[in-house]
Amino acid sequence: MSTHLRTELGAGQTANALRVRAHWAVSLLLVSLSAAGFWLFARGFLLSRMVLPDQSLPEILPFSDPVNGSVPAAAAADCEWYPAKFERAIVLVIDAMRVDFATWSDELNSTFGKSTSDPVANNLQLKPYHNRLPAIAVLSKARPDQSMLYRFRADPPTTTLQRLKGLTTGQLPTFIDAGSSFSSSAIDEDNWLKALRRPPPSGCSSMNRSRNVVFLGDDTWTGLFPDDLSDTRVAEMNGTEHGAGWARVRPFPSFNVWDLDTVDDGLLSRLPMFLLPPESKDQSQELHKERSQWKELVKQPHMWNHADFGNTSQANSMTSDKVGPAQLYNDWDVIIAHGLGVDHCGHRFGPEHSAISHKLTQMNQAIELIVSAIDRDKRPTALYVFGDHGMDPKGDHGGDSPREVDAGLWIYSNKKWRNKKGNERANRVLENAKKLSMSLSSLPDEDLREGWWQNTHLSDDYISAQGEYLLKAPQMRSVSQIDLVSTLSLSLGLPIPFNNLGTVIPEMFAADDDGRTEWGLLYALRLNAAQMLRYIEKYVSNSRSHGFADEALRLWRIMYERAEVGYRELADSKNASLEEKVAAEYLVFMRLVLSSLRQMWAQFDLMLILAGLLTLLLSIAALVILYIQARQKSLDKILACSARACIGGGIASAVLSRALVPVLALHWSTFEATVAGLAVGTAASFCIALALGARETPAIELAITAAKVLNMVAAVAGIIHLLAFSSNSFTFNEDSVVLYTVQTLVVVTAALAAGSLAPSVSKAKRAGATRALVCMLAILVINRGMRYSTVCREEQLPGCKPTFYGAPSVSISTIPLAAANVLMVWLIPSVVLYALRRSHSDRAMVVRLWVSIGMRVSMGMAAVYWILDSIDSQTKGADAASASDDAANWSDLRMALARMAVGIALGGGLAAWYASPFCIDIKLPDTSAASGKSKSKSGKAAIILGYGNAYGAAYLMFVTVVFCVLYLLQQPMGGIMLSLLFIELLLCAEAFDALKDALEVTSLLPAQAVMMGLLSYMGYFATGHQFTLVSIQWSTAFVGVREMQLVLCGIIVALNTLGAFILAALCMPLSVLWNESLGSRVLRLAPNNYLSRVTGSGAAYMAYHMAISTSSAACAAWFRRHLMVWKIFAPRFMFSVPVALVSGAIVLFVAVGLAVVHILRLGLEVNLH
Repeated sequence: MSTHLRTELGAGQTANALRVRAHWAVSLLLVSLSAAGFWLFARGFLLSRMVLPDQSLPEILPFSDPVNGSVPAAAAADCEWYPAKFERAIVLVIDAMRVDFATWSDELNSTFGKSTSDPVANNLQLKPYHNRLPAIAVLSKARPDQSMLYRFRADPPTTTLQRLKGLTTGQLPTFIDAGSSFSSSAIDEDNWLKALRRPPPSGCSSMNRSRNVVFLGDDTWTGLFPDDLSDTRVAEMNGTEHGAGWARVRPFPSFNVWDLDTVDDGLLSRLPMFLLPPESKDQSQELHKERSQWKELVKQPHMWNHADFGNTSQANSMTSDKVGPAQLYNDWDVIIAHGLGVDHCGHRFGPEHSAISHKLTQMNQAIELIVSAIDRDKRPTALYVFGDHGMDPKGDHGGDSPREVDAGLWIYSNKKWRNKKGNERANRVLENAKKLSMSLSSLPDEDLREGWWQNTHLSDDYISAQGEYLLKAPQMRSVSQIDLVSTLSLSLGLPIPFNNLGTVIPEMFAADDDGRTEWGLLYALRLNAAQMLRYIEKYVSNSRSHGFADEALRLWRIMYERAEVGYRELADSKNASLEEKVAAEYLVFMRLVLSSLRQMWAQFDLMLILAGLLTLLLSIAALVILYIQARQKSLDKILACSARACIGGGIASAVLSRALVPVLALHWSTFEATVAGLAVGTAASFCIALALGARETPAIELAITAAKVLNMVAAVAGIIHLLAFSSNSFTFNEDSVVLYTVQTLVVVTAALAAGSLAPSVSKAKRAGATRALVCMLAILVINRGMRYSTVCREEQLPGCKPTFYGAPSVSISTIPLAAANVLMVWLIPSVVLYALRRSHSDRAMVVRLWVSIGMRVSMGMAAVYWILDSIDSQTKGADAASASDDAANWSDLRMALARMAVGIALGGGLAAWYASPFCIDIKLPDTSAASGKSKSKSGKAAIILGYGNAYGAAYLMFVTVVFCVLYLLQQPMGGIMLSLLFIELLLCAEAFDALKDALEVTSLLPAQAVMMGLLSYMGYFATGHQFTLVSIQWSTAFVGVREMQLVLCGIIVALNTLGAFILAALCMPLSVLWNESLGSRVLRLAPNNYLSRVTGSGAAYMAYHMAISTSSAACAAWFRRHLMVWKIFAPRFMFSVPVALVSGAIVLFVAVGLAVVHILRLGLEVNLH
């Protein structure tokens, strides 16, 4: 903006008259009320369980003493619940090892080596993730009494942190746990790791110290177990370890999904220290060879050459004065190693990429070396190899699809723990349990009904054109993941964790039968069942709102007592058939409890749900009333007439709420009661105060006009979107509902514009109608184009074909798709320039520098970043995925491009906009012009180019800056779709401004708010998202970031996920500012009323999103006992919360509170006289 257009402020100038405190107060109030409503609803709806602090003690058994009745029975002198089967154990977690990854099929090579008449079969290739772990199959076949492979079924959500909680405590995740998926808060309930590190009680003959533990790998473990996995080397060096067992801990950062090797190399480079004896000159050639093989497994040489193998004097050494290399090799009890390469490969490349075969081959070689070390050890040692979850066809996880929940578990030992007789008896127990369960009205879980499972994941990948399976699905045993907890605990002589809900794996104990003493499986099951009943009884006694139905509790107790009666009958004589029958009864009891808790854990708090819904409804009412009032009043007047009412009503309601809690016997905390009362009272008072103050508002005309018709159609469109959540099929097909709804609204808008093209209509109206019609037709076409980009939910398959990455079954964009994204670098700046050309705003220096140059450079760097990413991903195998020098150079270049793109946008574009936002220029013609003119000092008439759209153009510059950042954070198809959404939003602003001219109305804001809200959902789906956890594009967290930084990476993922909503919210003020001239009389005469109108537009936009979110919440509450509540309705509500709150905060705080206010203040400083 030319400096001579700005004047020093003096008395009577209007810039200081723009007051924003009322805007911030009202905006903060409305967003806070909405957040409070969501919080209250979530507290009542999202299930949570009480964590009991009790611990199982090795010296006290869980069942009663047979002599003293209710007194707990004492354990044997060795303080072991069950005689330890193994002295040592190695737990190897191969993250995301799906069950078919661990399964071997001899048919695969032979089937696909033959030529058939089926062209589909001929084109099918062996999947890169199949037959890559042959060590499991070879050892299982050669030593069937020492090993067994299981389907290892997880409880959703299938995120690593929730799975590790279940795998160590034996507990089920509740939905509230999903919110803490990436904040590893310490586990504060009993678990087998705590039992390992707990000092034994005095008088126990089995162990005089806590167990020695080694941990290597994923740092999530150290976040969950900060005390139990605390390295003791420093304490040993300082002499403060107090005789406890030692621990060696080496965690590695886990969240950089682009890094396939660091975590795996970290554990593979340190395992030899514990599995191979210290190096010496007289060692056998076999040991030297194994050490070399370990070294070859490590992909990054610098990871092998670490200081952990150094002298005790070195700070990072694993040795100490008391624990040397010999003790590290001989004295460890449990090793936990958690590798992430397979999981990261799935996230980074997808399971179809060749890199996954290399990672699985690496793990296979590691298994072979571990088994070789175990076999040399004379002490009974168990190896547990398992995945914490699986992965879907794109390589993601988090949901509950079969491929996500079905991991693999392989148990191996150098000691025989199975035999033919034991297997037969275990199978009879499973069969008896299945028959017994069929007699119950409440059927236990699938693992009991289907103890044996067909590995369909292996066969599903090989189907002929006629739909026939080309590969026979192998049969295997199926167990629940939490079953590992009781199995591992008893096999090591540990007590079962107090809160455990898992059942021992029968095969582990079925062979413990010498014909004289009690059958091992029966005793293990009795211990397990007694522990579980003890937990249930303690939970009921400690929680008034335990949520267990009386009928369920009665049935559980009857089932347990029935098994106990049968057990007591065995005291007189040993009867194998009766043993198996009683064992089946214990098993059914435990599975019945587990399946019941899976369905009904905790009780919904209906009063909190209702309080939350009431607060949300009142918040929506407040937003709508604010929009209506803001059209005639300033925010100062609105705040003045409602402030006292809000304060008084909120306090009074909070006091009343707290008083009613004991009267109504509500299970609310003091804080919950205070928030509920304060939120409901404040929201209701605000609405009442504004409604009473509306007497000054002119009466609404009842005549039917085109504008009213359009607003009513928009309301119907919004209602259709709201009602979609009343059906699970409409909910998971929301992308189609949104498309049809927005297209209908666009068609109606276009029809109204076409109706103003009659010859009798004035030329100005026809011009406006023509612009509106063209814009609406363009939106129609773009919407159809955006529908091409899809990411399919599990429920939409097989009818849905994913196209977001340019090819199905991949999670990386194809190179042609990334190249196509470059077109946006030319298209978007060109569209912005074209939009500004009508008002000659494109002639301004800030436009020529930023839009024509800076914006193109920033977007160009972002596009090149994603091209390099696609090339790096698709042209390299696993070797290139490692950290080679070339890969590092690519990484450095991508990092520089991403950071420079953001730097140019924020450091250049935003700074230039803040200093001089107005897109205006001065022209001095030979002849005077009629509009937008002022006198220069020379007396000539000066034409202000950009005068007619000064405020709209200035605000658009701000939006383009933010768009560049959002564009960088979208993957190639997402960048294309976000660009098309930006074009649609500009077309929407132009169309409604033109339609106001054609219909001669001052506002069409309701219809525009609904259309922009629907377009934001269109953009969300088109940018590769669904309202499911697995659709979150976690890999974008490392755009411009080298290492995991929780806050920064979280913000990046949020910007990627909510980018469409953020962009639409930023564009909402254009509904008021677009084509607003620099000399607007409305603005200059009443700037606070004008600001109130802009705030009202933001309130209308937020009201739409709040209505959608409230509808999803209400439907989730209504269907709280629906089969699909946790699969469809609850996730939709969970996603709706950030959508509504972020949309509201962006439009009210950022768009209006910062950008619009800045523009208005500078505009009011301009002296046009």
